[in-house]
Amino acid sequence: MTDTAAPTRTAATAAQILRATALRSPRLPCLHDLDTDERLDYGALWDRAAAIGGGFRASGLEAGDRVALLLNNSLAYVEAYLGAIAAGLVVVPLNVRLVREDYLHMLTDSGSRVLVTAGEFRDRVPDVEGLTVLEADAGALDDLAGLGAPLGEPVPSDPEAPASLMYTSGTTGAPKAVVLTHRSWERVADRTEEVLSYGDDEITLHVAPLTHGAGFLLLPTLRRGGLNLLCRSYDAARTVTLVDEHGVTGMFVVPSMIRMLLDALPAGWAPPDTLRRLYYAGSPIDPGTLREAAERFAGRLVQSFAQMESPMFFTVLDEADHRRALADPESSLVRSAGRVLPGVELRVVDEFDHDLPAGEAGEILARAPQTMSGYWNRPDATAATLAGGWLHTGDVGYLTEDSYLYIVDRVKDMIVTGGSNVYAREVEDVLVRLPQVREVAVVGLPDRIWGEAVTAVVVPDGPERDDAAIITGARTALAGYRVPKRVVWVDALPRNAYGKVLKRELRERFG
Repeated sequence: MTDTAAPTRTAATAAQILRATALRSPRLPCLHDLDTDERLDYGALWDRAAAIGGGFRASGLEAGDRVALLLNNSLAYVEAYLGAIAAGLVVVPLNVRLVREDYLHMLTDSGSRVLVTAGEFRDRVPDVEGLTVLEADAGALDDLAGLGAPLGEPVPSDPEAPASLMYTSGTTGAPKAVVLTHRSWERVADRTEEVLSYGDDEITLHVAPLTHGAGFLLLPTLRRGGLNLLCRSYDAARTVTLVDEHGVTGMFVVPSMIRMLLDALPAGWAPPDTLRRLYYAGSPIDPGTLREAAERFAGRLVQSFAQMESPMFFTVLDEADHRRALADPESSLVRSAGRVLPGVELRVVDEFDHDLPAGEAGEILARAPQTMSGYWNRPDATAATLAGGWLHTGDVGYLTEDSYLYIVDRVKDMIVTGGSNVYAREVEDVLVRLPQVREVAVVGLPDRIWGEAVTAVVVPDGPERDDAAIITGARTALAGYRVPKRVVWVDALPRNAYGKVLKRELRERFG
């Protein structure tokens, strides 16, 4: 057996893809945890996933049961994820930046039987009846791996069966779980290899959470026999060093991370020849940041637009587009989300779902192979979002004659800050309970670092106007990225004839 990295195209699940690569190239380096210096080759990772998968089955879990993961980027995260998939289970990745109440809802709503976590998160883990909590850093995965016989091969799964529940939030109500099938994940991997021109010697640096966008690069890298470099958190200066020293070929970041990276670059720095692309998505990017990044990274940037309901790729602003935007100071491409990809259908419609002509803004509807099967246990929300066989994105934009998409607003009242979604109502519900607040509206305003900054526009309940008190009060009940970065005081909120706050006016006035 030789260690060649020619890709296989037959596997349908992440575990089957791993096993196929492991059988073909067992000694190829697969994972390197840069914080602990732990390493696994493909053969060892498959052995580990097979043992953990066998342990899940021996513990009484059956195909379709849910296993939640609350872990930073680490070997433990990848092992537990692939072990669960190998056992025919459904993975529920949890954002490590949330609070106890968020996890209570997600674990209860998903019906998770097991939570794999680490000691650092234990004080945020709620008590949920019937939930088994395994602390990976206390040896729980080792114990699980020794519980039963390792799997000889992954448990067969229908490609259309759920592979993961990915929690997102609606404009109102509790967060919903997007059901992504094995087929969805495979289609994302297909598109990733195509759009990002993956080769057989990929070295992917994971500095963004594997629970989010970075996780969608794991599968294609495994399929190509590439090396995954894992970082538990993002440090811009360190990332520059890692790119230079480890021969990184690509990574996923959100625009705020690009801004931090640019600010950390040493004078005279140039991207190494090994770096093929800097791939970003997740939130709007400041035009100045886009042009600066295109210049500093020699045009090796790729941007995409989609959403968790149909991950990663509806449109792409490729390297050629970035170079064109850099060459022409008047180019509108700095504001574009890219060109519609082959195999993806996009429509822009009015409030009656009638198609609008090029250049006219309306809600963006999409059809793509990777689209979710629906929301977990929410048939009404699924029917509304997938009405007529089209994914109703909630984003407002327009298409040009040459199929470039421009996003101008959101139907849903959502703020995207640093690649994370913040819904205004959840922040408003906290702030309105503070003693000096009579009324409040939360909006996202353009920000050089974060893309959008959560901003509280407050009508005071008395003479006191203390910004720090508002922010401190928010911090006691909200995850850090949801806390307002700015407080603006006003005498009254602008409203329309129906009493609705005119948030567009607030964004225009204070942005």
